[in-house]
Amino acid sequence: MKAYLRHIEDHTIIAKSDSNHWVALDTGTASGGTGAASDPFQTFVIGFSGCALVDVADIVKKSRKEITRLEMLVDVTRAESVPKIVRSVEFHLNAEGAPSLAETLKRALELSLTKYCSASLSLDRAIPFRGRVTVNGATGELWEIARKTEEYYAQS
Repeated sequence: MKAYLRHIEDHTIIAKSDSNHWVALDTGTASGGTGAASDPFQTFVIGFSGCALVDVADIVKKSRKEITRLEMLVDVTRAESVPKIVRSVEFHLNAEGAPSLAETLKRALELSLTKYCSASLSLDRAIPFRGRVTVNGATGELWEIARKTEEYYAQS
C-alpha cells in the first residue's frame, strides 16, 4: 500500500492511498492548525478501529446471529508527555439483536484483535487491549484481550 500526502497550509494536509479517496487532515488550533478536519492521530484510531469492526461484522454474519444494529466506541489512553504514545485501548461493542449475541460478539472482537485485523495487530503487543459488549442494553463485564506477545514475535 502506498499513500500520497499534500501539504496545503499550516497543519492542513490532504492525503489519499491506493483507493484514490481523498482524506483531509488538520490539527487543533492549540497545535497550530485550524481544526478543520480530524488530526492524524484521530484518523489512525478510526483506521484500526474500523478494521476491527469490519472483522466483527463479518464474523457475526457468518455465525448467522440476528443483529439489527452494531456500533463500536473506542477509548484510547495516551501518555501525558511527548511522544504521546498509546498506553491502552478499550473497545466497547454495542448491538441490538438476538440475546445470545453477546458471546458471539466477544469472540468476534477477540478474533479480530488477535488474528485478523492487520491495523490493530500492527500496534505494539505490550499495549493492553480491553473489551466490553452491550447487547439490547445489557452491558457485560470488561475483559482483557490476550494478545500473545511471545507467540506473535516468534512468528515474525
